[in-house]
Amino acid sequence: MLKHRIMRVRVLCLAVSAVASVGTSEAQEQIQVSQLPAYAQGPTWTGFYLGVGFGGGLMIDRVSSSDVGNLSIDAVSGQGALASIYGGVDYQVLPRAVVGVLAEGTYSNIASSASAQVPGAAASISQQANWGWSALVRAGVLPAPSTLLYALGGYAGQNLHTTGTAVAGATLATFARDDVFHGWTIGGGIETRLRGGWSTKLEYRYSQFGARTLPGTTISASPSLHAARLGLTYKFGGLADSPPDDAPAPEAAVNWTGIYVGAAAGASATTDRLGATFGGATATMNGGGQELLGSAFGGFDFQIDERAVMGLMGDLAWTGPQSTTTISTGGASATFTSRTNMTLSVMGRLGFLATPSTLLYAAGGYSGAFITSSGSATLGAATTSRYRDDYVNGWTVGPGVETIIFGGWSTRLEYRYAQYEEKSGVGGLSVQPSMHSVRAGLSYKFGTAQPQAR
Repeated sequence: MLKHRIMRVRVLCLAVSAVASVGTSEAQEQIQVSQLPAYAQGPTWTGFYLGVGFGGGLMIDRVSSSDVGNLSIDAVSGQGALASIYGGVDYQVLPRAVVGVLAEGTYSNIASSASAQVPGAAASISQQANWGWSALVRAGVLPAPSTLLYALGGYAGQNLHTTGTAVAGATLATFARDDVFHGWTIGGGIETRLRGGWSTKLEYRYSQFGARTLPGTTISASPSLHAARLGLTYKFGGLADSPPDDAPAPEAAVNWTGIYVGAAAGASATTDRLGATFGGATATMNGGGQELLGSAFGGFDFQIDERAVMGLMGDLAWTGPQSTTTISTGGASATFTSRTNMTLSVMGRLGFLATPSTLLYAAGGYSGAFITSSGSATLGAATTSRYRDDYVNGWTVGPGVETIIFGGWSTRLEYRYAQYEEKSGVGGLSVQPSMHSVRAGLSYKFGTAQPQAR
């Protein structure tokens, strides 16, 4: 009997000891979890960073002048490439929110031109947006620990190099000058982590500068810029704080294979190479216009392996950028108008999965556009006019970033450049449009973009 009681006491002691051991283990585990570094729950975005960016842009400038043959251009435009360096600091204020400030310097070869010629007289003007700078603030949300969706805006400055010539009989006048314009800029982007402190981003910005008359001239200018940049950034601290194996915070695997549909909104800007011949008068220029854009798209993706995705996509976009240009010189005048009404595209795309839920991709293929162009000219007592509708064929190419928000829903930011064929008609009127556009889209993939068990 005594032996049985001793055994019961021993069993009770063992049970108490086991419970205490479990409680202690749970407490230790809770302490360990609370002491884990930030990257165990996802990389922290707090820290200083430096980066470089490359991209392209389009300038639209409303110009008028009596120095250069009574020139009045609703929007002269030009396009080119750009390169920039930037630096800033971010602070992760909440688990899913980031705010920061940054500064940037840019050089570009974006340039525009216009010219007109009549018997005995000619005039031309050109502008290049070379050096630019900006001071910005940005704020964003983290749909995944390694991907940031953000908006940004602030001050922008731009130097314009302007040259012009005018010839009337034996008289020749020329000028060249540099002028600084001040204004504001606004835009958005997607940034995603690669490895260690490295990240990449796709960003679009629109900049509007104040109108001014260039000192010592009658030339009035009001420029604006559309620009897209691909950036490579290194963050000191924050994203650089990585686990020992230098891997991103773990995310659930995602299957990108499937059919999707979506809608997008954004902006488009065109530069139209216009030409016309009326009697003895000729004119050439790069006219430009800008407008909001709406689009519907769909496609199919196939995930080749855990890091690569390929697919086909198509879209319809409704937009209406229009440029109007009037040139008057030497007793003659000409007015041109060009409008892009709708575009359609069929493209392939190939992408790299920076994280399981974020795709960096390039897209390219066929694009067509419906355009309306018109022109009128007066030479002495003679007046003539032309009007035409055309469908033009061309190609389009551009980068994009897409990230899954939840379930089958994803959002994307995409920049595209499209170049179309030249159309010539009776009366010597010709037009060759090209378009820069940015689209922020929301899409749904049917039944496939769901987390998978590992």
